[in-house]
Amino acid sequence: MKQIIINEKCNGCGMCVVKCPNYFESNDDGNAQVIKGVLAGNDAVLNTVISECPVKAISFGGEVNIKQSLQEEVNKLKAFANGLNVKREDIAFTDAYCTVTTFPYVGSSSYEYSSSSSAERAGLSKFRDRAYSQIDSKILDVITSYRVNIIKPYYSTDEKSVYTQLNKKISDVLTAVSNLIGKNKLPSDFCNVDVYPERDTVWKMLEKGEIIGENFVSIVRREFKYSASDYQTYIDWDDMEDYRGKDKYCYRAQEAVEELRKDVQSAVRWARSDIEENSLGYVNGIVNDYNRKLKTFLDKKLSIIAKFVV
Repeated sequence: MKQIIINEKCNGCGMCVVKCPNYFESNDDGNAQVIKGVLAGNDAVLNTVISECPVKAISFGGEVNIKQSLQEEVNKLKAFANGLNVKREDIAFTDAYCTVTTFPYVGSSSYEYSSSSSAERAGLSKFRDRAYSQIDSKILDVITSYRVNIIKPYYSTDEKSVYTQLNKKISDVLTAVSNLIGKNKLPSDFCNVDVYPERDTVWKMLEKGEIIGENFVSIVRREFKYSASDYQTYIDWDDMEDYRGKDKYCYRAQEAVEELRKDVQSAVRWARSDIEENSLGYVNGIVNDYNRKLKTFLDKKLSIIAKFVV
């Protein structure tokens, strides 16, 4: 039996996939690739396809030692049995998630106050109601973004799930094994891999944002030390004479809003280590369950393959 090789000349015409679906398939780029584990025997149709390839992209490689190839695939499965190993850098709370967006606009008032002190008090009150009251909401925004973009692959089953991606790699190896042994000698579902963690309480709470969400706001809050009145120094005032010649005052509070945003952002940065540590704990709990199930699954597959490895 020989290897089948497709080189970089392939233009994705699909002729080989249509005429020899047992040997070729299309990859994500639309080009042809050899189905994993498939080897070439004396096949007239395959020989014709190779000769008719318009860009001469298909050829035969060297002779393949099936026993050796099968052992190589077995070794891959044994390595996969170690499961997923999640490191802290895998769930890093990077700078991208430390950016706090602009708080609600407070701006300036009209000239309606009788003194500078009353204008400042009004500005502080407006700042407290419109901006300072939104601190928790802004913290929750950055944590939610982190959970959805970084942590979600560990509590989902879609194509971006870490479990789906590893399952696909394992399925590819099982397909190669199946082709080396012979599909007719193995169970029909031999190449199917549908291993996922238990959708337990932690999984469901992650989906709802009840953990790595509202419960993490307090982690950031511990790093934020300022009361609303601490921002009074950033609230300015201005005056003008009205038509009667009396001074009227307004407040300008937007500088205080920007200082608040910077301080909350700094608190998020200071809290990132605790956020990562707590997140890693949740993730590892789910991943460990997957690893246990995966090992049991692969042990069964390896026991089936062992009957053909002499």
